Amino acid sequence: MIVGGGLFGLVLAEQLVTRCPASVMVVEREHHLGGLCWSRRDAQTGVEYSPYGTHIVATSDPRVWEWITSRVRMVAYTHTVHALVAGRLIPLPLGLEAIEAAYGHAMSPEEARDTVEGDAAPFRHAPADSVRALALAQVGPRLYEMFVRGYVTAQWGADPADLAPEVFAERFGISFRPSRGYHPEARWQGLPCGGYGTLVEPLADHPRIEVHLGRDYRHPPSPRFRRLMVVTTPIDAHFHRQLGPLQRRSLHLDWRVLDAGDTQDVPVVTYPDGASPHYRSHVPALLPWNGAHAPSDDLLVGFEAAGPGPNQIDFVLRSPHNDELARKYRQLASAPDVLLAGRGTTFYDDMGTTIGQALALADRLVPGLT
Repeated sequence: MIVGGGLFGLVLAEQLVTRCPASVMVVEREHHLGGLCWSRRDAQTGVEYSPYGTHIVATSDPRVWEWITSRVRMVAYTHTVHALVAGRLIPLPLGLEAIEAAYGHAMSPEEARDTVEGDAAPFRHAPADSVRALALAQVGPRLYEMFVRGYVTAQWGADPADLAPEVFAERFGISFRPSRGYHPEARWQGLPCGGYGTLVEPLADHPRIEVHLGRDYRHPPSPRFRRLMVVTTPIDAHFHRQLGPLQRRSLHLDWRVLDAGDTQDVPVVTYPDGASPHYRSHVPALLPWNGAHAPSDDLLVGFEAAGPGPNQIDFVLRSPHNDELARKYRQLASAPDVLLAGRGTTFYDDMGTTIGQALALADRLVPGLT
């Protein structure tokens, strides 16, 4: 039994039934497969969109890319997020354009490096034990104030000084040349043609995969399994929060149809000043999986904000407290027929990493099931 029909669980299920004679039950609390990697077509505008935001596949792992492209046709797409600063759209991650915006004049890459290095140097003597400390040490105070502090505070609902440095390390970077997109290190990037349903739904279409949607495995009658239960849901919930709950932050996406003249002309915009009621907005009609979408007076726009609401996502705060509590929960995992895996134990992984981890776990499990 695999608890959780998100990307990790579905890749693992598909691998088990195609590589050995196992039968797999997938139990998913929601009423759709795919988890956050889920998309659908908007009835009013005809646009394919992900209700939980804009997610792309970016990887440098040949095995992951081969697995994806052997199952779905991918549309090549280099994803760029823009920050709205003083009425200008600045591409992210932090690059030459952001540095020039922060310092107010054009620079060569060499000048940009020298300027930022000089401003960041005084902060490198302190321990890099928080978002604030690591950001100041890497990008200096000007870039931190303009692009990092307000955005991180709005998204995470916490002072950057209280968040683990991984939050900055995983979401931000800096280059002293013009920006090359949100995943400049990735060898391959793209979106599944026709939406994520074309990727995730066929994974469960196998006679030895039984899917239960809208079912919580913790509620009676509990599903029965014979050999192994792989739990991909939050680790504290699996143990009924007996050591206390992991601290979480909620965000939601409110989708509205607006006049096209009132919307942005790039797919994703962030608002790092912290003054906007939402900290990110999405226009999925501009993504290439919609092809040459017919011009329209109306556009579907998703406004991403903190707190509860429609299309809500609850994610674990990356903090020292949570890291220690999760470690203690992992020590409780002693049952030989229960395996904790996936995003429920790592808190956050991108799609390429998730697929790679699921393939690696299948490599471990298949010999024992054949």
